[in-house]
Amino acid sequence: MNSMYNALSGMLDSAKKLQNSANNIVSQGRNKVADGDNRKIRSDINLTEDTNVNISKEMVNQIIAKSEFKANVKVVEIADENIGTILDIKS
Repeated sequence: MNSMYNALSGMLDSAKKLQNSANNIVSQGRNKVADGDNRKIRSDINLTEDTNVNISKEMVNQIIAKSEFKANVKVVEIADENIGTILDIKS
């Protein structure tokens, strides 16, 4: 049972990492907003802000977060199977 709680906590942590990385990528591109079908930089957005986001690093972070999430899902699945087996044995 404890492993399931740990895995659920890990899933939440991975989801937060993925969200933070996605937010970093969005903040990098927010000055390059498409204006309808016209793909140009909008003049009403402040273009002087420097975000210093490394897209490659953020993509790696997203892949890692996805892998961590999948591993934690597997732990939950195995813990669920174990609980089912224990209940079957007891009945």
